[in-house]
Amino acid sequence: MMRLYYSPGACSLTQHILLCMSGMEFSVERVDLKTKQTEHKRDFREVNPHGQVPTLELDNHTILTENIAIAQYIADKTPSANLIAPVGHDDRYQTLSWLSYVATELHKAYGPIFKSSVQAEKDAAIKVLEDKFQALDARLKDRKFIATESFTIADAYLYVVLRWRKIIPNLPSYPAIDSFMQRVESLPAVQQALKQEGLMA
Repeated sequence: MMRLYYSPGACSLTQHILLCMSGMEFSVERVDLKTKQTEHKRDFREVNPHGQVPTLELDNHTILTENIAIAQYIADKTPSANLIAPVGHDDRYQTLSWLSYVATELHKAYGPIFKSSVQAEKDAAIKVLEDKFQALDARLKDRKFIATESFTIADAYLYVVLRWRKIIPNLPSYPAIDSFMQRVESLPAVQQALKQEGLMA
């Protein structure tokens, strides 16, 4: 059985959601990212030398790392879940485009907020994020999902990264983003993953 190594609310929640949607059998193991210990007292760096989540251990004990790679693996292994269009279909590349945007432009932009002790750096990062939130809100104004007409791996990642907005004080309102978040959070697989990670309100 596959095993997902995760930290509650981290970007690994993306893969947790997608695994719940896929219908594949899997287990989860929580990782303390500060101590690099798993909930079973294993040195996580023995699994992933980078010490980062998400990490997916396949049935044959092959280790997969990195958000984008694992998301595509799950989607391609379970085509009936319709998490990404087939190779050659235009929708596939729209999905990958937005998946990459979330990884390189949105996720990365939170870095100074999480890691810097310099307030000016945090403030600059918040300004960058506010500009990106405004653009995303405009994109989602007349759409249910970010890339295509149906839920894809890009939406799972976007949902997880947008959950982190709660750490930013005094953000303006983004009605379309809020609607998107409610829409995604109502999905049974998302509810399942949130519950398993202890993130339900």
